[in-house]
Amino acid sequence: MLIIILKIILCSSVLISIYYAILEREKMFRFNRFYLLFALVFSYVIPFLKINLPAVSQKKNQLVFDEIQTQQLIQNTNQTSQFDWLSLILSTFVVVSILLIFKLILSIKKISELKGVDTIYQSQKVKLIDKQLPPFSFWNKIYLNKTYFENGQIDNRIFLHEKTHIVQKHSIDVLFLEMLRVISWFNPALYFFKKAMIDNHEFLADESIIQQKNNVKDYQTLILSEILQTQNLKLTHQFNYNNTKKRFIMMTTKKSKFEKPKKLIAVSAFAGLSILFVQKVYASDIISEKVSIQEPIIAESIKSDTIPQKKLQQVSKIKAVKKAGKLSAVKELKENELPIPPPPPPARDITPAEFPEGLNSLRMAFSNTFDSSAFEKKDGTLKTNIYITIDENGVTKDVRAEGPNTAFNNEAVKTMKIVTQGKLWKPATEEGKSAATVFQFPITMNFQ
Repeated sequence: MLIIILKIILCSSVLISIYYAILEREKMFRFNRFYLLFALVFSYVIPFLKINLPAVSQKKNQLVFDEIQTQQLIQNTNQTSQFDWLSLILSTFVVVSILLIFKLILSIKKISELKGVDTIYQSQKVKLIDKQLPPFSFWNKIYLNKTYFENGQIDNRIFLHEKTHIVQKHSIDVLFLEMLRVISWFNPALYFFKKAMIDNHEFLADESIIQQKNNVKDYQTLILSEILQTQNLKLTHQFNYNNTKKRFIMMTTKKSKFEKPKKLIAVSAFAGLSILFVQKVYASDIISEKVSIQEPIIAESIKSDTIPQKKLQQVSKIKAVKKAGKLSAVKELKENELPIPPPPPPARDITPAEFPEGLNSLRMAFSNTFDSSAFEKKDGTLKTNIYITIDENGVTKDVRAEGPNTAFNNEAVKTMKIVTQGKLWKPATEEGKSAATVFQFPITMNFQ
């Protein structure tokens, strides 16, 4: 999941950078609005999409997974636990998201509770409010101070400006972005998207005024007079200082001859980022035809393959091999290696940890990621057992391997860390309670 979050942040950052670099100063407001909205949707969807690609290697090395030997080594649940950073991060995320939801609700409530009189003006809902505020619009209603409604009339320029926001449904854009902030407030690109979106809305509204043959200088004078009044209402389209200079510049800017090339560059960026951020699943004809796959016998064998942490700690520096009912000689462990577990104690009520997308998905992801180019036929058949330490929350804490070939062990550990990164396992349980576990994953590589 961490990889997906990083892809969302990076993709949205690249797209908003493109907007500010080549699109912001161009007088193609409708295209820019579409670009901003599509860029947001694209950034949050593309990392979840998958494409199937042909195998990148034609090597005939085979990875064989013998699932029947897979073991679950349950750790002692009474041992002192380390500080749970994952829970802290998740709690922080939830708390901030809840606060943002309340803030959004309060902003809407603040607007709806403004005291005034509702009326209909030229088939448009208008609320004449008592508070001295400059004109603004939200959702399907224009909010005006009573002084703007004189002799049953409203300045046509003000009315048309605010009505444009409503007709073009600019409030939906803002609310959509605010909801994205609730679920991904940690994405800094969203704050730049919001500023660009609000500016674009104002450009569109100003354009509607100018197209009605209104005098540009008179209209600019009206804007300056309005921004002397201040207000603090979120989610609304209002006259303000922040983007006045940009608006004045865009009112007198002429269309550029580079509009089409810039549009082409912007559209091409989506194609390039699609290739970069989509999840790629490489097919493996060799694996699909050659790999020996046996379904794990969990129901019958898992209890007999479950070993408490106390027993595991007793052999933390020896390699236990069951042979003729006796243990082999003591052997120092190499890096990334773990001991083979001793014979199991009597069975207990234990449920194994489960990979989030199933064991077949773990096996296929490992096969697609494993780099066998460093191994040759002369190496013969290579075997190792991978041990994946999973805490009671389902987080992969450590990956080690035990096998006679150190290079093969290291590559297996490297591959498994990549495959399990950001994945949250369904935790193992011992007597109905979540428990830390060590998952054994044996693999063999054959050569033809």
